[in-house]
Formats: sequence, C-alpha cells, structure tokens
Amino acid sequence: MNPFNQPPFSFPPMLKPLLPLLAFFFAASLPVAAADAAEAKPGLRVGEKAPGFTLKSAAGDDLALSAALRQGNVALIFVRSADWCPFCRRQLQDLQKDLKAITASGVQVIAVSYDSPAINAAAVAKLGLTYPLLSDPGSKVIDAYGIRNLEATGRAAGVPHPTVFILDRQGTIRARLMRDHYRDRPESAEIMAAAQAVRG
Repeated sequence: MNPFNQPPFSFPPMLKPLLPLLAFFFAASLPVAAADAAEAKPGLRVGEKAPGFTLKSAAGDDLALSAALRQGNVALIFVRSADWCPFCRRQLQDLQKDLKAITASGVQVIAVSYDSPAINAAAVAKLGLTYPLLSDPGSKVIDAYGIRNLEATGRAAGVPHPTVFILDRQGTIRARLMRDHYRDRPESAEIMAAAQAVRG
C-alpha cells in the first residue's frame, strides 16, 4: 500500500478532550527551553555581581566601573575589536547614533574591546564616538565576565563573545543581551527596553 495515499492523521475521539491540556503543557515548556538556551550561553548570569575593573580609555584616562556606577546604571558593551571587526564597528556607530535615546532610557554606555588604547583612540576618532571605549588588551576583564571566545585564534585570540550587560547602581547584572553568532548584535531598542525595565 502506498503510504502517501493514507488519510491525514487525526486524534482518536476519546483523546480529543485532552488536546487543550496537551497544548497547555507544550506551551508551558517553551519558557523552560528558552531559559535552558540562555543558561547554555557563556558568561555571568542575571543576578550576579559584575566584577569591578579599572581600564584605560581611548583618551588614555583610567575609568573605574565603580566610579561610573556612582553616576547611574551602566550598559557595559563588550565588542570583539574596534579595529578589524566590521560588525563591531557598525555596532559602535549604531550606539553613537542612538546614544541620546539610550542615555535617556537610564543607562550610561561603556564599551570594552581587547584592543590597545592607541587602536581604540584611532577608532574613536574615525567613528566619532563620544562614549568611553575601554581597552582590555590582556582580556582580564573579558575573562572575569566569562565571555572570552575560547575558539578564537590568531589575531582574534582573546576576543569576547559580543555581549551587553545592563548593570544597576549596585553593580548587579540585571540583563544580559547576547546573540548566537558574532555577526548579529543586540539592537539599540533592546538595550533601551532592558534599561527601562531596570529603571522601573
């Protein structure tokens, strides 16, 4: 018998009253699956304390996370490289374009890359950035946040998985925005929504 000539499958009449219940349990499992997927991603989790640090800005000044947090909530944005990564450069430009709206949502923007202060200074000048772009050339802060890409080699060795952490004034991670692929980055609208949720 040709299986393609079979009639479409239908539930036996005695099981049809159970369909709403089955649908309910299926739908209820979706948030759990989403949570499991989030837990599988590298890096510190929502609710954990963000490690403190002091890093050099593109201008050569020291910027401490604790000092920034005294001024308010922070959107801490880790990028791979402001020098050779086109996706990072576009992200940094988009952040600058939307900076006024992001700031109005209740966070300061601070970006971190593994590039040297000199490389970051050139990127700041070329991209017209007015927010801090900090240098973590030894990837110590990247490691402290648990987001180093361990598969990266060559000039990319030490880069982070691109991640946005939203920190409240106590330094607690209140949101973590991360994509499955480094080519995709959280949009400004997502950062603003997360920031507004923290501000309440």
